[in-house]
Amino acid sequence: MANIVLNPAIQVISGDVAGFVYRQQSDGSVVLAKKAMVDPDRELSEAQSEHIQKFKEASARYRRLMEDTDLQTAYQKVLEERGSKRLRALVIGDILRASKIGTIDLSNYHGEVGDTIRIIAEDSVGVSRLSLSITDVTNVQPVESAEMPMNGKVSGTVEWLFTATQAVTAGHEVQVHVTAYDLAGNKIESDQNM
Repeated sequence: MANIVLNPAIQVISGDVAGFVYRQQSDGSVVLAKKAMVDPDRELSEAQSEHIQKFKEASARYRRLMEDTDLQTAYQKVLEERGSKRLRALVIGDILRASKIGTIDLSNYHGEVGDTIRIIAEDSVGVSRLSLSITDVTNVQPVESAEMPMNGKVSGTVEWLFTATQAVTAGHEVQVHVTAYDLAGNKIESDQNM
């Protein structure tokens, strides 16, 4: 692909011209690409068909997400911070890539009040919500749950130092369940037992 900056003699160029496709970007530049020669008899592999289907679903979800003005404003903020103008690309990329829970550090948690659990979650655009629940596996009962106060902020990487407010009976098996959400509504969950 090549970029073209139009001179004053040519005001607008777009579409298919002699087998080349011209597309004007929002910043005024024009992107030039050679039109793909598709073999009409070619059969797509299963992986290619799945990828095309995922993209179609992401595109439909993009339109639904952009109906929410608060969500659109949050994505616009991210675009401004990154110095980009490609909202659709940002949102579809966010839809296709879920958040990641990188760390659940239980080294300072022993089931006592005041013990801490360190969690790190990340997302290509931003983690919008992070929650945690602790379960006493031995007694099969919830101990406590909490959500990190994000105060409307969205961050690509989030670190949360959770402080326990409830104790677990000594010697009982404990499960820590962490859930992270991104702006697109993708959810990733991770469990760690001790």
